[in-house]
Amino acid sequence: PKYLFVDEPNSGLDPKTAIVIDELIKEITDEYNTTTVVVTHDMNSVMGIGDNIIFLHNGKKWWEGSNKDIIHSDNKELNEFVFASKFMEAAKEKL
Repeated sequence: PKYLFVDEPNSGLDPKTAIVIDELIKEITDEYNTTTVVVTHDMNSVMGIGDNIIFLHNGKKWWEGSNKDIIHSDNKELNEFVFASKFMEAAKEKL
């Protein structure tokens, strides 16, 4: 497919299955050289799947960049949102 649209692929899944789903999405994207749009609130998925990430707020583009741009961003609101979980904060410290 030229485009793959995925809406909350990990909603209600246990962490192990969520990782498998993320890997499957990434594999399909790479193997078929397709553009994948993933709508999710799961920051672990965002960082694992996303190459180019767009955050929407009230239906409008609020921020765009790579997952590395997120890690190194000085944007206070972005950091508060992305690094709200202790897991994501620990991941940031490792990079």
